[in-house]
Amino acid sequence: MAVNLWIVTGWRGSGKTTFCREMVQAASRIGLDPAGLISPAGFKQDQKDSIWAEAIRSGEKRLLATDRPRTQEDLAFGDWYFNQSTLEWGNEVLKSSVPCDVLVIDELGPLEFHFSLGWVSAMDVIRTGNYHLALVVVRPELLETAKIILQPVNTIQMTNVEEVNSRVLQFTPLLFQVKEIVCRTSM
Repeated sequence: MAVNLWIVTGWRGSGKTTFCREMVQAASRIGLDPAGLISPAGFKQDQKDSIWAEAIRSGEKRLLATDRPRTQEDLAFGDWYFNQSTLEWGNEVLKSSVPCDVLVIDELGPLEFHFSLGWVSAMDVIRTGNYHLALVVVRPELLETAKIILQPVNTIQMTNVEEVNSRVLQFTPLLFQVKEIVCRTSM
């Protein structure tokens, strides 16, 4: 398959995960096979206190990180404590995501780029090219590193969650291009 990788970037709270979720739903509506992981935040009294990992194909959700340790095995990084078993599960989800039409990896960060931790299988999955479109979430502080390593076709810049609907409309033609490719190759 031809590799068509796009980086989705923006600061915290800019709508990156919401954009990816909406693109996954749009892909499903037109009969594409989206796969990968989405990492929505959890909030308590308007404060982000957790991060979840959600398998796109199955909808299964697991607690990925919290703002305080829950087990002795949690991986402390920055303000977060990552659940080791969820990281292992997520890596298996990513490995089983390809082949697919639309691959989503939300998100790759310092754990992956600098420490070979976190979604360690993501780089191998991306390198397979066994997808028609990949949306990979990366924070702006790692954008230049990600561009060197991932060599994206383009970057989708998110600035606030209110623009998600207009961004989805703007990039939905990508999904229809994928649909055309899928239809041509399945004949």
